Amino acid sequence: MRDDFHVDTDISALPACEHEAYLEEGFCGMCTGGTAVIKVFSVSRTITENDLVTVLPLQLVSIHDVSADFSMTFFKVDRGVFLDVMSGLGKITPDFFFYMRKNFRVRLNGQEAARFLGFCRVLDFRCKNDDSGFRRETVLHLLRIYFWDFYVHFRKISCDRKTLRILNSNKESIAFRFAMLVFEHHREHREIAFYADKLCISPLYLTKVIQEVNGQSAREFIADYVVVAIKSLLLDANLDIKDVVRQTGFSNHSSLSRFFRQHTGMSPSEYRRTVHITW
Repeated sequence: MRDDFHVDTDISALPACEHEAYLEEGFCGMCTGGTAVIKVFSVSRTITENDLVTVLPLQLVSIHDVSADFSMTFFKVDRGVFLDVMSGLGKITPDFFFYMRKNFRVRLNGQEAARFLGFCRVLDFRCKNDDSGFRRETVLHLLRIYFWDFYVHFRKISCDRKTLRILNSNKESIAFRFAMLVFEHHREHREIAFYADKLCISPLYLTKVIQEVNGQSAREFIADYVVVAIKSLLLDANLDIKDVVRQTGFSNHSSLSRFFRQHTGMSPSEYRRTVHITW
């Protein structure tokens, strides 16, 4: 986690602008005044006072029609931090991420708005005052609470599994089915051809669709799920590295370490040290 993680009120620091772009950083915040229109993929929402906005990393986002008095209290979450947050939340299914594309705005009442601002104060205080050796994991735990509340709410309203109805194009449907397949098979299959065969399309077309819909390549998408799975297992102090290797489908310790370092910049043992777990 970057040392400059903090809660912000400077609108110019929002990672979105009037031009649509896939964001490396998502953001979570509440409007405290004025209005703006935020668009995530094909969905536009007018944001007004006490609206809570949660935009995940790698979403196609723009913001426009910003009033002169528009203000927000927010924090940014980059892709690496978001994957670390997800690694501690268990098996969150891909339909949650598609749901969040359509439901990135939540209207809060006065009590809920005050509670969010209180959460921001706690987050900001811990960022500024915790010992540097513990700050990262403290912030991750707080962010896990934030995103977990969204997931619990999502599960309550989607138990009938009708998520596909919110998809408005054939490409979105392909991306959704690909995501569900990756969720199910990523520990045994990391090759694009396997998923293309399951979807009865060519690997080239699958790669094109995932890049267009998700803002990242199919290979990166698969790798993200594998990284989250590895990190989730590394959090368990009772698991030896050979157990992590076995449960993630790698042939040996070296191949797992090589993959993990390639996608995170650190070895599994280095990652475990960052969360205060030793071998």
